[in-house]
Amino acid sequence: MAPERASTPPAPTGPVVDPRLAYSFCAYVDGELDAPPPGWTEVWAPTSGNRRHREGNYTVLLKAEASEAGPLLTLAIQGTHDLKDVLEDFHVVPQLPFPPIANACIAHGSHVGLHALLALEGTYEGKSVRLERLLHSLPTGSSLLVTGHSLGGNLTSVMAPWIAANVPAFGPNQQPLERLPADLTAITFAAPTAGNAAFAHFLDANPHGYSAHFNRNDVVSNVWAQSGPLQLDNIHSLFPAPGPSPAPPLVRAVLKIKIDQMACADPPVRYAQTIGTIFDFPPAPLPDPPPDEPWLWELGYEHNYAYCRHFLGPDAGCKP
Repeated sequence: MAPERASTPPAPTGPVVDPRLAYSFCAYVDGELDAPPPGWTEVWAPTSGNRRHREGNYTVLLKAEASEAGPLLTLAIQGTHDLKDVLEDFHVVPQLPFPPIANACIAHGSHVGLHALLALEGTYEGKSVRLERLLHSLPTGSSLLVTGHSLGGNLTSVMAPWIAANVPAFGPNQQPLERLPADLTAITFAAPTAGNAAFAHFLDANPHGYSAHFNRNDVVSNVWAQSGPLQLDNIHSLFPAPGPSPAPPLVRAVLKIKIDQMACADPPVRYAQTIGTIFDFPPAPLPDPPPDEPWLWELGYEHNYAYCRHFLGPDAGCKP
């Protein structure tokens, strides 16, 4: 595991590529941090709901208070509030065509989540505006980071190419895309894969615009891919001693149902995880008294605390 670094991210000076700063936005929209990173201001948020308690899809737009070029923006997408949802409720069957990328298909759940985000309405510069319209109104010369943790990372991976294919300020605005533009960056954390091999290969071919970060011991990083270093089969052997291995029968049953659904779909559904930076965060001894569901507790520890501690450091107030 890499040495921990200071929790203070760098000040905004240009397109965001630093994972510490990107994760700070995720921690903010997910309620781990009470305020945006220094130098950033929230300029749009859905009018209904609270970012700490809202169910379903949610995102906020932040703006750097000072930048050397045009507007410097971040769209931070909220992750799931219930880790069990990732295993039980995520709609991986069927897959639907994803026009921004040639031959790409994405999960039905990712498709629904993308359009739910675009339909959110909030206040920007004193006017009520839907997110989709707001994105279309951003001026040429803007730089945009899209980022999210967990389900937020999954939706980030589809939101960024959708923006590149549809939003004038972040061309080339064509379908299918040949590349991601230089002024659009996507950084994901703990994202379950959203699409098929064509989808993953396109993102992997754009390392200047897309980067993914995974904890090897994170269950969510391993769903729903069927090959590669992060894949479904790994879940059965996660959390070796002192962790609670193997996965409990209920989890194994849920995974089998999903795998069978993918195999029996017409046409069959297959997923590929993107290439990413993988770190290792060791399993923790269970707390005293032990939780009722130790494996699910460890899942949360590796899926939430591990990323917070790895990217924000020991002084960020991360909670196991």
